[in-house]
Amino acid sequence: MFNAILVDRDYGSVSLQKQELLKSEYEKNGIYLSLHHFKSEKELIETCVDADALLCTGNPAITENVINSLPNLKLVQRFGIGVNSIDLKAATRNGVTVLNMPGFCIKELAVHATSLILALLRNTAYYDREIRKYSWPKAKYFKPEDLSDLTVGLYGFGGSAKELYKIVHGGFGSKFIVCDPYVNSSVLNEYDIELVTFDEMLEKSDIISLNVPLTEETRGIFNIDTFKKMKDTSMIINIARGELIKEDDLVYALENSLIRFAGLDVFETEPLKNESKLRNMDNVVLTCHSAFYGVKSESNQISFANELVKKALIDNEVPIYFVANKDVIGKSKFNFIEGGLK
Repeated sequence: MFNAILVDRDYGSVSLQKQELLKSEYEKNGIYLSLHHFKSEKELIETCVDADALLCTGNPAITENVINSLPNLKLVQRFGIGVNSIDLKAATRNGVTVLNMPGFCIKELAVHATSLILALLRNTAYYDREIRKYSWPKAKYFKPEDLSDLTVGLYGFGGSAKELYKIVHGGFGSKFIVCDPYVNSSVLNEYDIELVTFDEMLEKSDIISLNVPLTEETRGIFNIDTFKKMKDTSMIINIARGELIKEDDLVYALENSLIRFAGLDVFETEPLKNESKLRNMDNVVLTCHSAFYGVKSESNQISFANELVKKALIDNEVPIYFVANKDVIGKSKFNFIEGGLK
């Protein structure tokens, strides 16, 4: 019997009903899954000391101390794409394989980003708030521009960015430019886009959507200096990682008309602080780290977690596509195989 532990049952990314379903599926294959929600690193370590696998939806962090303290740990399965809450270097040093779920929610992310763009562009969130306050600001506030006349800049051209391109370019005819130094140039031939530098994206875009992972290179890359280079009528959309933007600088930019709009699903600190000025800005639309949320995406999460953990622990095989710390290959006891899942 293998021992697997879900460390953040109440985080909200996966319903308790689906967690119980996963637990039942594991037990059919000799894997016992226990569901916990740890509030401290100490509590996590004490309870998980015999764990073969950890499953995590986002918090608490799987730190170097956690990984060093769990001698039986073989596998960490993340219910999502981003792995910034897991110490990948420590995992690799200890021969622990970290798996994520690339692509599980790219359509949901793109649709959510589109909804933020339209809510800001058409003032729908503003009108809704005002009507609920018994006001009637008919044809007031910023005069909406035609989305087909605007240039959308994509910072990163991965799965969610490509889906956003399909929706907005295909549906509205907007021009698209892309800043992504790591994109395969052959991919660009399939899309009607222009590849630009970071500064060119800032200067030319009416709307900028952030679609990159959080790395040391991208952390805080949107700050007072970058906002000063953007159009004073521009919009920033973030459905990626909150730490890409320095929030105090964003507040300053919005208050001082360096940019016009912000649509944010993720934040430097979550939940968003009660005293955050963003809460009271009419030119900002806020959602609570839920861009991934959907019927199909949750189904994908459970399917991936079920198949990947079983394949690793029972069959001793791991598809390379899902490995977040690829340097672990050769240091882990698993057999790493090409391809994905059936």
